[in-house]
Amino acid sequence: MKTLKRTLTIAIMVALVSCATTVKFPVSQIAPAAEGQAKIKQDRNENYKIELSVKHLAEPERLNPPSNQYIVWTLDENGSYQNIGRLVPDRRNSASLDATTPFRPVQILITAESQGNPTWPGRQILFRSENFNAR
Repeated sequence: MKTLKRTLTIAIMVALVSCATTVKFPVSQIAPAAEGQAKIKQDRNENYKIELSVKHLAEPERLNPPSNQYIVWTLDENGSYQNIGRLVPDRRNSASLDATTPFRPVQILITAESQGNPTWPGRQILFRSENFNAR
């Protein structure tokens, strides 16, 4: 009976974990202490839910050159960038963003931007994920 319970518990855990794609960002060249990851999951409406978190994120004003904000972008399978929101570090230098997009993402970028509402990623890239296959 214990073996059956253990097997069922493991099967449920594997099923829950396998439903989301986890993306870990490589070390940033402009903020090497920052650590980030994102989880991407398709919802029942066939949209993609993105849960992103970053630790040890410096204020954008402290970068060289200084910026005003961090913007999170997705690159979809058609090669279009989508601005999905801002990352604002808290007092503990952590930030998170939950966003939903109807477009299937294949890459996530976080950029430091000076302008208010950019429509295209700037050159100051904090993180760029490897290409991934969102499920």
